[in-house]
Amino acid sequence: MYAVGENFEYMIEDIEHDISVIGDIMMFGDEYLIGENLDGKRFVFIYIENEEIVQLVEEEDEASDMLDNWEEEYYAGGTNIGDWDDDSYYEREDRITTGSGDTEEYIEDEDCSESEEDVDSFISGLMGG
Repeated sequence: MYAVGENFEYMIEDIEHDISVIGDIMMFGDEYLIGENLDGKRFVFIYIENEEIVQLVEEEDEASDMLDNWEEEYYAGGTNIGDWDDDSYYEREDRITTGSGDTEEYIEDEDCSESEEDVDSFISGLMGG
């Protein structure tokens, strides 16, 4: 089985291609690999588990459907899901919303860091002293 980021060589129309695995998708109980050659052309391969080989999905309609499903479900149309700084979820996490509709008001949370005195007091209370 190939994982995302791994490479392999594959003969397509008598030309050897260096393929990089850029994704995988499970459909119909089978595992499919999405590969890309050095020119940026994408291919779909089925992983045949019992033989531990990959085989090119040659039927254009099937391969196109697989690519479309993968892009829609996993690739997110090019969105970088690892870009945490620009993720609006994390911006909302530190806010409290009051009101409804057009009257929503955001209140920024106060700094909730504990002082050293509070920690010492807590520990003393636990130790009975």
